[in-house]
Amino acid sequence: MKKILILTIGVLTVIACEKLPNTSGVTPQKVVLFDNPAVSTIKVKDDSGSEKATEIKVRLANPVSQDTYYQVTLDATVIDNYNQANKVDYELLPANVIEMSYTGNGTSQTGNSFKVLIPKGQQVSTGKLQFNIKALKDAQGNKLSGANNYAVAVRLHPLDGNIIAQGDRKTALFLLNRSFKTKVAYLRNRAFHAIYGKNTGKQESGKTYEKDVKLTAWTMQYSIAPVNASNNAGLMYPNGRADSNSALYNVLYGGSFTIMNSGLKLGFNTPKGTGFKFNAVSGTPTADKWYHIAVVYEENNDSPYLKIYVNGELMFDSVAPAKIHDFPILCFGNGNLNAYVREMRLWSKALTQGQVVATQNFVKPDSEGLELYVPYNEDPWETEGNEKVIKNASTNPHKKMPEKWYVHKIGVEEKLPTVDYNTEVEF
Repeated sequence: MKKILILTIGVLTVIACEKLPNTSGVTPQKVVLFDNPAVSTIKVKDDSGSEKATEIKVRLANPVSQDTYYQVTLDATVIDNYNQANKVDYELLPANVIEMSYTGNGTSQTGNSFKVLIPKGQQVSTGKLQFNIKALKDAQGNKLSGANNYAVAVRLHPLDGNIIAQGDRKTALFLLNRSFKTKVAYLRNRAFHAIYGKNTGKQESGKTYEKDVKLTAWTMQYSIAPVNASNNAGLMYPNGRADSNSALYNVLYGGSFTIMNSGLKLGFNTPKGTGFKFNAVSGTPTADKWYHIAVVYEENNDSPYLKIYVNGELMFDSVAPAKIHDFPILCFGNGNLNAYVREMRLWSKALTQGQVVATQNFVKPDSEGLELYVPYNEDPWETEGNEKVIKNASTNPHKKMPEKWYVHKIGVEEKLPTVDYNTEVEF
């Protein structure tokens, strides 16, 4: 099986619009750029940091006839610009966590800004400019928040006025992919239903609730390692109080993500999505066997559009099969459900591709638009009287939906799957 998480790096590169060296119109071709990708990821563990140093190289498009020097500096504005372009919230790692050094001509120095050399007739910088990530703790020794996204960013500045830095490669951004261990839910046999505001029981004509909310933009998000990836295994979909036929019912059928709407069947339709198959898990659901899925809906000029991402890649992009405004019941699965699941979320906004990538493993509980957040590393409910109330981890203070969600109950049947939490995964 291919390493599924590797896809994310390609996605980040697309978001950053990385290009190959472009030296047209410059004579002589004195153009310099980072040899590193514009955007890449670094695997780190919170307790120990990065496994190895990340090296930074500077490259001339063509060699020149004299020694040239370049300043490489840590620069938080690179992260700010990336955040603004992608509507995400990465932060520069605290200085005590980054160990940056430059070794050249037999000497070594540490700091956050370095003068590097490309000798005459050569194209790549000499010496070794690199950085290590130490344990993710602040200056007082406290662990950095697990919900925060961190990055390291550098900027390139030629010290020779006759050399220009290529616009799209004069910065390099390294996003931290934080390794962590967590228990995950193993769900089987029945669907999970969460209903907000009031538990109105059986879905039938005439059922209403005065505080129902109609959304014109939303995102469903979850991570799954399917044991059953072929036999109509239900995924996440919205449902109403008055009708149990979801306008966006979707399943895994033959390894394919299939949307069903009034006899219409839709599958992935982008270049990345066409022919894409979900692989069933056999044995331990290691990190490379998980799929991070986001279903994004938004109305533009009264027309509904739907995008579906898997591991940050755009797999479906089309007009939605219907206008889907109602989310009183959020469902996951059906009688064929057999999967490891974590991080179920519902947002009252359409996430951008950058936001989808940034929140695959972690999310800040107070994120704007986060309506329902079920980490699913334990039973996601607690009993209040005769009701099971969903333990909503979202602390977003500006929710559009009612704060309280319940386990949907029809008569005496509680809409909950068979579950155990005996599996721990290191992502």
